Amino acid sequence: MLNEQQLKQLDNIFNPRSIAVVGVTDSKSNVGYSTLEAIVEGGFKGKVYPVHPRHKEILGLPVYASIEDVPGPLDLVVAALNQYASAEIVDICAKRGVKGVILLAGGFKEMGEEGAKLERGMIETAQKWGCMVIGPNCLGFINTPYDLVSVFFPLKIPKGNISIITQSGGAGLTVLNRLLDENIGISKWIGVGNRGSLEFADYLQYLEQDPTTDVIGVLMEATDNAREFVEIARKTVKTKPVVVYKSGKSELAQYAALTHTGTLAGSPRMYEDAFHQYGVIYVRTLLELAAACKALSIAPPAKGDGIGMITHTAGPTIVMVDEISSRGCPVPNLSEEALRRVKELLGTKNSETVILKNPLDLAGVGFEPVAFGKFNDVLCQDPGIDIIIGVFSEHRNWRFPADEMIENLKKHRKPIIACFISKIDGVCEVMEQLHKAGIPVFTNPDEAAWGAAALAQYYRYQKKALSQKD
Repeated sequence: MLNEQQLKQLDNIFNPRSIAVVGVTDSKSNVGYSTLEAIVEGGFKGKVYPVHPRHKEILGLPVYASIEDVPGPLDLVVAALNQYASAEIVDICAKRGVKGVILLAGGFKEMGEEGAKLERGMIETAQKWGCMVIGPNCLGFINTPYDLVSVFFPLKIPKGNISIITQSGGAGLTVLNRLLDENIGISKWIGVGNRGSLEFADYLQYLEQDPTTDVIGVLMEATDNAREFVEIARKTVKTKPVVVYKSGKSELAQYAALTHTGTLAGSPRMYEDAFHQYGVIYVRTLLELAAACKALSIAPPAKGDGIGMITHTAGPTIVMVDEISSRGCPVPNLSEEALRRVKELLGTKNSETVILKNPLDLAGVGFEPVAFGKFNDVLCQDPGIDIIIGVFSEHRNWRFPADEMIENLKKHRKPIIACFISKIDGVCEVMEQLHKAGIPVFTNPDEAAWGAAALAQYYRYQKKALSQKD
């Protein structure tokens, strides 16, 4: 666990006043060039120093021959070098007083004993001088409140309240791009790679105190300190949900994890049981991680775990019941009062074609947005229903019931999830409207169910965590 001084140092790394990029050339195929480009285009306000012994200027910035030639204090260095030069630059940076070094290169413990020995020596040097290493074998990090994109993928990232800790750069980008597709911003995206100086638990401890982070997603292959991670997670879930996707479930995947970031993945069942015990929301796919984080970041907190569904097309709700119930979340019967009000709204004629249950399938009656809103209001008033999913299919002759859903949310303050069966470009406009209002929008039933289940699970976990003493 990090002490206060170390947490302050990590904060200085994520919010640096100055950055040097070592190994940058003027070639667009150079990783260092892409990293420098990402920092400049991201709008970083601090000082940026490209470092290379033979170049004079890159992207309009003067180039320095070595780290020793860079003037003034350096908070962060990004090293786009091979593993041997990376080890050397850590030694130089640590002795110079640099607070943190991002090492992009692989070739360390994931490659075997020789690489592991190189990595151990490098980390020992960094620790001796009080320097923190992010990586090695990682993409770097993004900190949108500080306009800092220090990965070698130049990206335009909207600001948001989700932070992602990822062991895999590619898998982490998969989740990030899924969120960006739906215009969901992030606060931080952190590639941990081989976890040289800092473990998952350290990053989680930092994000637990970060005022710009409300939801934390974790993509984990393995950790050398699972107990510390879940202990910090137990404290974190009192104020912020923690969602984890754990890869390496099969023997073949565990071997792939060992050769990827140098750590055996461990028993997936052991991790899953520990996560549930300590309040971590465990998800099964990368898309579920994105859906859970999205719902938790947009919707108001649930005050119970009962999930109700309303639709004019029953098939998607059958899919959702499977997904919701398999995650231990209840789909309760509607109350007698709710059933009475539904019958009243349907009238005698329509009552003959609607089965009164949860999920509530309105058939043709539900295509009319105003009517859909009235039935949605009934579910919101049911004391046994704490989270509502409204399923509505895109159609040229009927608009989405967005206005009605927003009115119901304002009136009842129960989380409402919109599942609009459509292409993404068919819901872009209404998605922006609903997201601003606090209603997450999904275009398929699986993701809507995952989002609702995450809200229900977090209610239970937070309730349990708040009742326990630290």
